[in-house]
This record gives sequence, structure tokens and C-alpha cells, in this order.
Amino acid sequence: MGFWDAYRASLKSPEVEEPIDYWLHRPLGYIIARLSYPTPLTPDAITIGSILLGWAAGACLFASFPQHRLVGALLILASTAFDCADGQLARMRKSSSVFGRMIDGSADTLVLLAVVPATAYRVWQKHNDPSWLGFTVIGLTVLTVITSGWHTLAFDFYKNAWMRFTTDGYKEGETLEEAKARHAQVASTLGPILRMTYWLYFIQIKSQQDVVRMVDPAMSFGKLPERSAEAEAAYRRLNSLPWGLNRRLFGVGSLMFGLALSNALDLADVYLLFRLVVLNLVYFLVYRPLQRRATDAFFAQGFVRGA
Repeated sequence: MGFWDAYRASLKSPEVEEPIDYWLHRPLGYIIARLSYPTPLTPDAITIGSILLGWAAGACLFASFPQHRLVGALLILASTAFDCADGQLARMRKSSSVFGRMIDGSADTLVLLAVVPATAYRVWQKHNDPSWLGFTVIGLTVLTVITSGWHTLAFDFYKNAWMRFTTDGYKEGETLEEAKARHAQVASTLGPILRMTYWLYFIQIKSQQDVVRMVDPAMSFGKLPERSAEAEAAYRRLNSLPWGLNRRLFGVGSLMFGLALSNALDLADVYLLFRLVVLNLVYFLVYRPLQRRATDAFFAQGFVRGA
């Protein structure tokens, strides 16, 4: 099997990949996974490596040494590649686990908690005189961070929803109630690392549910029916346009690439303003109405759990 055929086999599905992931992050991730395959290195260890690389990127952006922004940008790229590689290695080994999916879901948040404040600090350094301008920049940056979080949480939800209807046996994505019920069955056996992982995962799932309720009040994992040929055909037909827009603009891969490139070029202020103004206009004026209409039309055809 050639490189590209083997690479495509390591993906969940090209239909849910962001373009920047498909052409950059995941090929790099596949190389990491391919090199790791014959070693004892586990997907969870690669996830932890992604987090550590992200924290190192944040430290470089905060620091002041020659080419520190470029080094930080390269570390963001490496962190994102490792974040892709963990799932690719798990699929190559057929060793996907619930814990692996949970820690992978928290990894992006932990990386962003390092990279985003460092980026905001660099933007503030450029625009902190006079002081009112500095405070304004911080306020706008916080607003950008909040809305970008909405984008990526909704992206992850609809990625899993699409996969549920297009892939046999796909189990990722759940409600907070389902996650807590699963946690209750094993709570007495968990060590401190697993307890913290569950805690972070619960925060992520709760935040995702709140965002989806804001974007698309009729939608939840709890309402999605079982996969069938009829449900898949209807979901594809109704959701291809909003999902296509979502995966091209609002995923975490494009966010990470934007942070890396803009920091390397010392244009993080421009990138954050682009996300705040342009992407939010598209998100709220174009994407959200499209997604709501698609969901309402899907459920109106009777494709609801228990119907």
C-alpha cells in the first residue's frame, strides 16, 4: 500500500476532515503514527506529548529570545500533528478506547490554555500604549477566545453527528448524562489522573451541549436516531451545506494553524480581529441559520430517537 493510500486508511473519514488537517496536520501525524507503530509508544502517550508541545509553544511565545515566535509557531504545528497522530495510531492498531477519546478531547483545551494567553500577551505588548487601548485589546481578545471556543465545540459535535450517520459502529459523541452514568460505574476504581480526566471531559461535554443549544436548539445527541440508510440519506442531503461550511472554517485545526502562522509573522492581532469580526459574521449570519433549518427539516421527517 502506497503512502497516500495508507494515510487515507488512517483517517476517520475525509468527509469530516478540515482541509488544513487533511493536507498538512494529518500527513505529519501519519508519519509520527507510522514511526510509532512498531514501538511500545501508546496513543495516550502521544496525546500527552501533544499537550507538552503545546505548553512549550506557549512558553516560547511568552519568552524573549531570538526567533522565539517562530519556534513557538513550529511547536504549535508539532503539537497539532501529535494531536492528529494519536487517533491515527489507535486506528492503525485498532486499539481505540473510551479513555483515549476523553483525553484526546481535553488535549486541545489544555494546549489552547497555554497558547492563547501567550498570544494575547504578545498582542497586548504591541498595543498597550495608551493604557485604554491595552485594556480594549484584552477585552476584544477575551471575546475572540469565547466565540472561537463556541466555533470549535460546535464543530466537534457536528463532526461526530455526521460520522454517526455515515460510518458503521461509530460511537463517539455522547450527552453529559451518558458520560456521568458511565463514570458512576467505574468511579470507585479511578486513580487521580483518571478522575481529573473525567472532570475535564465533563466540563467539555457540558460546554458543548450549551453551545449546541445556543446554535441549534432542536439538536442533541440524545435525539439522534440509530443509523439507517434512510436517515443517512436524509442527513447527508440536508446537512451537506452547513457541515461543509463548518468543517472549512470553524474547526480546531484551522484555529491552531492560524495561531501558528500569525504568531510566526507577528500578525496575531490581525488574525484575532479576523476571527472576531469576519468569522463571527459568517458563523451567526450564515452558518447558524443554515444549521437550524437543516436540523428542523431532518427531525420534521420523523428521524428522531424513539419516533
